[in-house]
Amino acid sequence: MQENSSWVPRLLEGEKNRLEKIRILPNPGQGNFICSFLDKESNKCKIYHSRPFECQFYPFVFNGAMDKVFLAVDLNCTFIKENVREQKFKDYIHSLINLVKTPSFLNILKDNPHLIQNYEGVLALAALDI
Repeated sequence: MQENSSWVPRLLEGEKNRLEKIRILPNPGQGNFICSFLDKESNKCKIYHSRPFECQFYPFVFNGAMDKVFLAVDLNCTFIKENVREQKFKDYIHSLINLVKTPSFLNILKDNPHLIQNYEGVLALAALDI
Protein backbone atom coordinates (compact mmCIF):
# COMPACT_ATOMS: atom_id res chain seq x y z
CA MET A 1 0.00 0.00 0.00
CA GLN A 2 1.28 3.45 -0.83
CA GLU A 3 0.44 6.79 0.73
CA ASN A 4 -1.80 7.60 -2.25
CA SER A 5 -3.52 4.21 -2.05
CA SER A 6 -7.31 4.01 -2.08
CA TRP A 7 -6.96 2.31 1.32
CA VAL A 8 -5.67 5.48 3.04
CA PRO A 9 -8.61 6.80 5.12
CA ARG A 10 -10.21 9.96 3.79
CA LEU A 11 -11.64 12.52 6.22
CA LEU A 12 -15.08 14.11 6.13
CA GLU A 13 -14.97 17.89 5.98
CA GLY A 14 -15.93 18.17 9.67
CA GLU A 15 -13.22 15.70 10.69
CA LYS A 16 -10.43 17.72 9.10
CA ASN A 17 -10.75 20.34 11.83
CA ARG A 18 -10.36 17.90 14.75
CA LEU A 19 -7.90 15.36 13.36
CA GLU A 20 -4.44 15.87 12.11
CA LYS A 21 -3.79 14.53 8.66
CA ILE A 22 -3.73 10.75 8.72
CA ARG A 23 -0.35 9.56 7.61
CA ILE A 24 0.59 6.16 6.33
CA LEU A 25 3.98 5.10 7.65
CA PRO A 26 6.32 2.36 6.44
CA ASN A 27 6.08 -0.78 8.54
CA PRO A 28 9.74 -1.85 8.85
CA GLY A 29 10.39 -5.48 8.09
CA GLN A 30 6.84 -6.10 6.87
CA GLY A 31 7.04 -4.50 3.42
CA ASN A 32 3.76 -2.65 3.92
CA PHE A 33 2.41 0.51 5.53
CA ILE A 34 0.45 1.29 8.69
CA CYS A 35 -1.72 4.16 9.88
CA SER A 36 -0.03 6.74 12.09
CA PHE A 37 -2.83 6.23 14.65
CA LEU A 38 -2.11 2.52 15.09
CA ASP A 39 -0.36 1.61 18.32
CA LYS A 40 2.04 -1.08 17.13
CA GLU A 41 2.48 -2.62 20.57
CA SER A 42 -1.21 -3.18 21.31
CA ASN A 43 -2.32 -3.31 17.64
CA LYS A 44 -5.14 -0.92 18.57
CA CYS A 45 -6.22 2.45 17.25
CA LYS A 46 -4.95 5.34 19.40
CA ILE A 47 -8.04 7.41 18.54
CA TYR A 48 -10.60 4.59 18.44
CA HIS A 49 -13.44 6.56 20.06
CA SER A 50 -12.93 9.53 17.73
CA ARG A 51 -11.66 7.70 14.65
CA PRO A 52 -12.72 8.97 11.23
CA PHE A 53 -16.03 7.96 9.67
CA GLU A 54 -14.29 5.84 7.07
CA CYS A 55 -12.47 3.85 9.77
CA GLN A 56 -15.74 3.36 11.66
CA PHE A 57 -17.41 2.11 8.49
CA TYR A 58 -14.67 -0.39 7.59
CA PRO A 59 -14.73 -3.18 6.31
CA PHE A 60 -17.40 -1.55 4.19
CA VAL A 61 -16.27 0.95 1.57
CA PHE A 62 -17.68 3.01 -1.26
CA ASN A 63 -16.24 1.67 -4.47
CA GLY A 64 -16.26 3.66 -7.69
CA ALA A 65 -16.16 1.33 -10.67
CA MET A 66 -17.55 1.39 -14.19
CA ASP A 67 -18.89 4.93 -13.68
CA LYS A 68 -21.03 3.72 -10.80
CA VAL A 69 -20.79 3.79 -7.02
CA PHE A 70 -21.23 0.63 -4.99
CA LEU A 71 -21.41 -0.19 -1.33
CA ALA A 72 -18.72 -2.87 -1.09
CA VAL A 73 -16.96 -4.96 1.53
CA ASP A 74 -13.25 -5.74 1.86
CA LEU A 75 -12.82 -9.47 1.28
CA ASN A 76 -9.39 -9.37 2.96
CA CYS A 77 -10.95 -8.61 6.34
CA THR A 78 -10.73 -11.67 8.61
CA PHE A 79 -14.17 -11.03 10.09
CA ILE A 80 -15.71 -10.92 6.63
CA LYS A 81 -13.96 -14.12 5.57
CA GLU A 82 -15.34 -15.91 8.63
CA ASN A 83 -18.90 -14.53 8.48
CA VAL A 84 -19.79 -13.68 4.88
CA ARG A 85 -22.00 -16.77 4.50
CA GLU A 86 -23.74 -16.45 7.88
CA GLN A 87 -27.42 -15.47 7.86
CA LYS A 88 -26.84 -12.93 10.64
CA PHE A 89 -24.26 -11.18 8.47
CA LYS A 90 -26.57 -11.23 5.43
CA ASP A 91 -29.30 -9.63 7.55
CA TYR A 92 -26.86 -6.95 8.68
CA ILE A 93 -25.86 -6.21 5.09
CA HIS A 94 -29.53 -5.83 4.15
CA SER A 95 -29.99 -3.26 6.95
CA LEU A 96 -26.79 -1.48 5.96
CA ILE A 97 -27.89 -1.23 2.33
CA ASN A 98 -31.17 0.34 3.47
CA LEU A 99 -29.22 2.84 5.58
CA VAL A 100 -26.78 3.93 2.87
CA LYS A 101 -29.63 4.44 0.40
CA THR A 102 -31.34 7.03 2.62
CA PRO A 103 -31.23 10.65 1.39
CA SER A 104 -29.22 11.81 4.42
CA PHE A 105 -26.55 9.17 3.90
CA LEU A 106 -26.38 9.78 0.16
CA ASN A 107 -25.89 13.48 0.93
CA ILE A 108 -22.81 12.60 2.99
CA LEU A 109 -21.37 10.91 -0.10
CA LYS A 110 -22.37 13.81 -2.35
CA ASP A 111 -20.68 16.26 0.01
CA ASN A 112 -17.58 14.04 0.37
CA PRO A 113 -16.93 12.47 -3.05
CA HIS A 114 -13.35 11.69 -1.98
CA LEU A 115 -14.81 8.82 0.10
CA ILE A 116 -15.52 7.02 -3.18
CA GLN A 117 -12.37 5.23 -4.31
CA ASN A 118 -11.44 2.52 -6.76
CA TYR A 119 -10.75 -0.44 -4.50
CA GLU A 120 -9.38 -3.85 -5.41
CA GLY A 121 -10.31 -7.04 -3.60
CA VAL A 122 -13.79 -5.90 -2.62
CA LEU A 123 -17.22 -7.42 -3.16
CA ALA A 124 -19.91 -5.06 -4.47
CA LEU A 125 -23.05 -5.36 -2.37
CA ALA A 126 -25.34 -2.72 -3.84
CA ALA A 127 -25.26 0.03 -6.45
CA LEU A 128 -25.90 3.50 -5.05
CA ASP A 129 -27.73 6.22 -6.96
CA ILE A 130 -25.69 9.31 -6.21
